[in-house]
Amino acid sequence: MGEMNAACSWKELFRKGFVDQYMRLITDSYKEMAKETFGGDPPWENTRRNQLCAWMQKKKADYGITFHIAPERGVWDENYRDQGRIDLCCYLSELDEDYIAFECKRFLKKDIRPGYIRSDYCEKGIKRFEKNIYSRNTDIGGMIAFLEEGDFQKLKEILWEELPNYAADRVVEDRSQEYDHDSIYHTLHYREENQNIRLMHVLMDFS
Repeated sequence: MGEMNAACSWKELFRKGFVDQYMRLITDSYKEMAKETFGGDPPWENTRRNQLCAWMQKKKADYGITFHIAPERGVWDENYRDQGRIDLCCYLSELDEDYIAFECKRFLKKDIRPGYIRSDYCEKGIKRFEKNIYSRNTDIGGMIAFLEEGDFQKLKEILWEELPNYAADRVVEDRSQEYDHDSIYHTLHYREENQNIRLMHVLMDFS
C-alpha cells in the first residue's frame, strides 16, 4: 500500500510539474505573439489560436516538453457522434486521452459584458469541461480569452465578478503573480460523475 501511495504521489508531482510548465509556455508564447501585428480587422479566434499553438510548438523544448501540442482535436461520444473540437490540446504523455484542454474565446469591445460571459464563455466553454466533453481523464483544463479590442481592465473585472457564479466553491483565485502574467485566474468546478476539475483562465490583451 505504501509503495502504491508513493507511486501515485510521484505521478501527481510529475503531472503538476508539466501543468506548470505548460502554463509558463503559454504566457511566454503570449509575449512573442504580442510583438506580431495583423493588418486590417482584428484576427479571428482560430487565427489567434493557431498563432499561440505555433509559438508553443517552437518554444516547448525550452520548458522540457516533448509531448505533442495540437489545435482542433475532435472529441466524440461512445456512439462516435461529434461533440466538438478542443481548441488547444496539450498532451501529458503519449496516451491519446492524457491531455490538458484549452478552450479559446475571442473578445471584441461589444463582448465585454456579463451577458456574453454567461452565454459564450461559460455556457459554450466552462460547461464543456463540467460535462466531461473536454479533459475527461484529467482534473485540469483551461480557458484562454483573446481581447482584440476594448478595455482590458473592464474584461478582467467582469470575469472576476462572474466566475464565482460557476465555481463549485464560488471562489476565484488570482494566480497572476505565480506565472508572471496579467491576468490568470483559477476556479474549481463540479463534473458529472467525475472528480472535480480545476480551470485556469488566461487573459491575453491584444487591444
